[in-house]
Amino acid sequence: MYPHPALSNGRIGLRKWRETDLDCIRLAGTDPRIPRGTTVPSSYTAAEGVAFIHRQWKRAEDGEGLSQAIVESDGDRAIGLLWLAMRPQAYVGGFGYWVVPPARGAGAATAAIRLIVPWAWEALRLRRIEAWVEPGNVGSRRVLERAGFEPEGRLRNFLNDGSSDALVFSIIPPVG
Repeated sequence: MYPHPALSNGRIGLRKWRETDLDCIRLAGTDPRIPRGTTVPSSYTAAEGVAFIHRQWKRAEDGEGLSQAIVESDGDRAIGLLWLAMRPQAYVGGFGYWVVPPARGAGAATAAIRLIVPWAWEALRLRRIEAWVEPGNVGSRRVLERAGFEPEGRLRNFLNDGSSDALVFSIIPPVG
């Protein structure tokens, strides 16, 4: 289930991926960190880009969660991804996100998270959303903190086939 209407704050929006978003996938593959922790192709071809977008659609169809393009509202250009995964625990979701290198530093990821969190509380009835971040990924840690997430702890040898620790951040609905 995708948010309807699509979520936007007038500057940043979230929407279903389109096959015309291939430039975003190509740019994501230029950052060594994104392909390492995702299914973004590291050596881009148009066919691999389309296959990536189809995988994002399938996640929603299979009930795994919701993958949306982060877009600039002015022009609707895709600049990143926000993935809201459904965890095995009831009422718990997890976030993954990235923004292409040329669009970083402008608050797009934080804005996207701030858009989807209230929707997830209401539409999906989530009671907890968590995110796992490599300790050295300071930018991602700042995104989560600015979006209201709190640090909870460290999972040792957890990410990238056990080669990296993960810092756990979470947010819960406001009380009252």
